[in-house]
Amino acid sequence: MEMRAIRRRQHKNRRWIIGILLALIGIFVVGYSIIGTALRPINQANREYSALAIKKKQVVSVNTFYWNSRDHTYYTVVGINKKHQPVAVIIEKHTKKMQTVKLADGISYEAVKKQIKTKYQPKRITNIGMAIYKTVPVWEVTFIDQNGNLNFITVQFSNGNEVRTIQNL
Repeated sequence: MEMRAIRRRQHKNRRWIIGILLALIGIFVVGYSIIGTALRPINQANREYSALAIKKKQVVSVNTFYWNSRDHTYYTVVGINKKHQPVAVIIEKHTKKMQTVKLADGISYEAVKKQIKTKYQPKRITNIGMAIYKTVPVWEVTFIDQNGNLNFITVQFSNGNEVRTIQNL
């Protein structure tokens, strides 16, 4: 009689373990599909605008892709041009108008990041991307400050000067 009770308990325990494992697998699959669905638009934009920059002979290879949306949506393709120079191609989403800048002619991504960290001590930088502001190439930086406020800083690509700040939103 005791053997049957022990076997029933073991059988019941196996069901629980199998149920928990199936639930964990289900959670993993759902999480993975949610992340994949969330990233699909940006991955599609990366493929589309990288191909466009290569097709228009602005770059021959692509290294990095930035996405930025404030006044307009801009996609930036960073790569190498025919002369083997690092360049950024800033593309406005709707018009597909392109502006190409040599990276050596301006402030780098890392320099902008360091400038913002030094001046504002943000809790977290949420986005850095290139855009066009009043016909001038700029870095658009979005960050959360120490008080939890959202901030937007526009830094001119050519010289690193701040040309627009929106703070404490």
